[in-house]
Formats: sequence, C-alpha cells, structure tokens
Amino acid sequence: MTGSILQHKRKYAGSAESRRLAELARAAGLGDSPDDALQLHRDALTLVGSDEASPFVADVLRWQATVLRDRGRTSEAEPLYMRSLELSIKLGYDAGHAHALNFLGSLAARRGDVVRASSMMTDALELAEHCGEKRLVGMIQQNMGILADMRGNPAAALAHYRVSLRTFESSNDLQLVCWVLTNLGYLHVKEGRFDEAHEALTRALGIARARGDLMTEAVVEENLAELFLMRGDVAEAFAPIQRAHAIAEQRGDDLRRGAALKLRGAFERLSGRPDHATDALRHALTLSAVSEDALLGAEILYQFGLALAAAGDEKHARTAWNSALDAFERIAARQWVARVRTCLTEGPSGRYL
Repeated sequence: MTGSILQHKRKYAGSAESRRLAELARAAGLGDSPDDALQLHRDALTLVGSDEASPFVADVLRWQATVLRDRGRTSEAEPLYMRSLELSIKLGYDAGHAHALNFLGSLAARRGDVVRASSMMTDALELAEHCGEKRLVGMIQQNMGILADMRGNPAAALAHYRVSLRTFESSNDLQLVCWVLTNLGYLHVKEGRFDEAHEALTRALGIARARGDLMTEAVVEENLAELFLMRGDVAEAFAPIQRAHAIAEQRGDDLRRGAALKLRGAFERLSGRPDHATDALRHALTLSAVSEDALLGAEILYQFGLALAAAGDEKHARTAWNSALDAFERIAARQWVARVRTCLTEGPSGRYL
C-alpha cells in the first residue's frame, strides 16, 4: 500500500510539472524563444511517459505542432497534428479531435488544398459545436474566414471574422481578439477600406505588444506595410517592413521572413530600385517553398513579375506571371486570377498590386 501511494504521488508530481512546462512552452512559442518552447514540450511529454494516452498528451502534441507551424515548418508540424488527431479519436476526446482537424485544415489551406481544408474545418466546427467548445468554434470561424478570403469571397470572410470576434470579445480573450483583428485588418486593406484597416491593425498591434506576442506582432507589421503600399504611401512602409523582418529573424521564422521579403521587394520596386527588388523576391520565393505556403508563393511570383517588368525584362516577367496564374488557379483565388490576367493582357499598372 505504501509503495502504491508513493508511486501515485510521484505520478501526480510528474503530471503537475509536465503541465507547468507545457504552459511555459505556450508562452515561449509566441515570443522570442520558439526553440525553447519545443524543448519544453518535449520535456513535458517525457515527464508524463512516452506510452501515456491522455487528453493532455494529445494537447501537448498539438501545441508543439503549432509552434512549428507558426515558424513555417509545415512538414514537421503535420505528423504531430496527425498523432494528436489519432490519439484524440482513440480516447473519444472530441474537443481534441476538433482542434486537430482545425489545424490540419489550416495546413491544407497553406498548401493550397482548399477543398480538403474546407472539409476538415466543416467537420471540426460540427464537433466543436456538439461539445460546446465556444472558444474553439470562434477559432474555426476565423480559419473559415481566412479560407474564404483566399478564395476571393470577402463578404463571407467578413461574416466569419465578425462571428469570431464577437465570441472572443465576449470572453475578453485578448490573444484571439488580437488574431482576428489582424486578419480583419488585412481584409480591409485589400478591400481599400484603409481607415477601418488602420483602426483594426493599430488595436491588434497594441494587444500583441502588451502580451509579448512577437509572432502576431510581425504579421500586424506586415499588414500595416501592405496598407501603406496599397495606399501609395511607399516611404511609410519601410519601418513596418524592417520591424517585421527583424522579428522573423529573431524567431527563426522562415514563413514570416518570406512574407517580409515579399513586401521589401515591392518597396524596392516602387522606390525605383527594381534590381534590389528582384534580389529580395528571389530569396522570398525560396523561403515560401520551404514553408509550403502556396498563396504566399503565388503572391511573390506576381511581385517578381512586376519587378522584372520594371527592370525591362518583359519576357521573364511574363513567365513569372504565368507561373503565378497557375498557382492562383490551383488555390481558386478568384480575385488574384483576375488581377494576373489583367497584368498579362494590359501590362503592369505601376502600383503595388
């Protein structure tokens, strides 16, 4: 009996410590220590035991995958999400099942498989609603908004974002409020609603900085740069591009590096330096391929064509635009398809897009 009690106490102590490590890891993953976050997750799993089958293990596997996903390490994240999914199904852990489906759907969307992404998110939403997971419902609604935006349906994207934002604001969930505002601001930028975009992004930036959420701060800075470029205030875009790139370097985040370099390329072209632009965009293309981000890769190809055209290389510019067109058509990004076709038939406009 004494041995059994002692064993139980040790197991409880190990479980409590593993949970503490997992919470530390979740904070580190959004800040400047994603490598530390990955190690903390590994330590947490070691403490509970490699053969442990519990909802907590399913959660930690998913959290570990998300750190990798947020740094653009898509292929490394996927098997961890799959393990979390399989374990959740085995345990009958419906919330974990829904979470894993939602994140696997986000990977499918990143890779441009919008049909698979939509199917996974729909199944995730049904499960989340069934088990009364309001926070998760809001997260899935946000991802559905991102998917609708990719497909060129801003009205549907806006509806999803508004549902998501109401959910998170009602519970004062600042982390997720910040994420929705970031996506909402980006949608407003592309729709030319610059005042609304600036308001949403400024609010998001304040929350991200107050929370030490460097990952989101970098995305907000990118979106602010895009706002300035879209509005024609090219010089104002320089500072947020620099800040976004610096954060990406600090976090070792290839996905965000690629996104920042896409904007740097556009900035250089619009500043009259097309050769500098093509150099930045070539590097960005490599990073987007490593991250397996189909939409970012297609956007970079479009910008690469604009930079080549500005440098007087019409032949290779058209090659880049045709490659971009193929990529946008695979993703079913309707607005982008129309934009590239206009470029191919009428030539570049000399603006950001």
